[in-house]
Formats: sequence, C-alpha cells, structure tokens
Amino acid sequence: MTVNVASEVHIPLKARKAERKTKEVVQPWNASEVGAFVVPTKSDRLLAPLLLSLMGLRPAEVCGLRWSEIDLDAATLGIANTRTMMGNRTVVEKDTKSMAGERVLPLPSLVREALKTFRATQAVERLAAGEGYEGGGYVLVDELGAR
Repeated sequence: MTVNVASEVHIPLKARKAERKTKEVVQPWNASEVGAFVVPTKSDRLLAPLLLSLMGLRPAEVCGLRWSEIDLDAATLGIANTRTMMGNRTVVEKDTKSMAGERVLPLPSLVREALKTFRATQAVERLAAGEGYEGGGYVLVDELGAR
C-alpha cells in the first residue's frame, strides 16, 4: 500500500471530548503498593533503574543517565539528556525536550543505596569482561557495558 487510507480521517472535537469523559482514570500507586512491588525486586540487577522510573523519570531519561550526573554524596542526580531506540537498531541521544526537562533531583535513600550497589555490580562486571567491556559512563547498561 503506498497511501495511508486513514490520513484524511479526522475525529470531531465533540467525539474526542466524549471519549475523554468515559476513559478510566488510572491512579498512581500509593506507598504501600510501591513497597509491595519493590520488595520482591530487591535482588534484581536492575533495581536501581527501576527505582529511578518509580521516581518519575521518563524511560528515555533513565536510559540517558550517566554516572557523571549522579552525586551519591550529595544524594542528587541531574537530567541532561535522553536516549531512545529507533527501529530496534539505532540509539538516538538528544537533549531534553525543554529547559524544564533539565533538572536536578534529590535521591531518596533507597534509590541512592540501590545506585551504589548497581555501580559496584558494574565494577565487578567490568573486571570479569576485561577488554570486552564497552563502558561509556551510562548507568543503564548490560553486563558488558553495552547500551
């Protein structure tokens, strides 16, 4: 097919508003629900990135986060860029969408400790992989340092 047959279809404003009114509003998890989710994942290698997502970071922000943007002593992290995968092959890195997207956030103690553990885990992985470790300074990498 060379033409998108739906490209000229427009949904009337009245229909869009009616659909919004009937759409179920999903409430965010409360503290006990988050706790019930986090407790079984405490031993997971990717606990720290998971906790960053639960803090409200966008997936592209978690993927673009570098260790140099995290200050574990001051318990802060800075958001400066994003990374996304295009077509399951190409990684696209870019600045945040707006100046408000560039921000410094406090690290709750649970997240801070998880990041410390994750950094130590990556150091062990780096030693085990030797020259096969890619590195690059990103927080979210696999066992060989690949993003």
